[in-house]
Amino acid sequence: MKNFPKIFIILFLSVSFLFGGAIIQFFVADSNGDNIVLTWQSTSEQNVKHYEILRGPDKDHLTVIDIILSKGDNSNYSYTDENAYKTTNSFYAYGLVIVDNDGSKSEPMHTFVTHNGVSSVKRTWGSIKALFR
Repeated sequence: MKNFPKIFIILFLSVSFLFGGAIIQFFVADSNGDNIVLTWQSTSEQNVKHYEILRGPDKDHLTVIDIILSKGDNSNYSYTDENAYKTTNSFYAYGLVIVDNDGSKSEPMHTFVTHNGVSSVKRTWGSIKALFR
């Protein structure tokens, strides 16, 4: 019984996430100061058409920001979000949705990141660009 917490943690960390026709090993977001980099790895991509990248202030208010085509089984993915500076908010929620060839979508996997170090000049320029979109 003493080992139960250790076994549970190991089991929890070693279990892959199964969404749609894909098995995703991990989905993480990291701030590099200027941008936010999302990375994920798949082990299986049966019937997967593409991935939708979502961003928002929290997991309940996400919008699609880009689409990444699937590469096939055992693939590594990286996406750089260069537009995360448009608000003064430094906390972002991201979602990863798997879209199958038949159009069905998985529930999003979530990851969260605090984005610090964005200069006020870059933030202002991002706000000006957003006005003209």
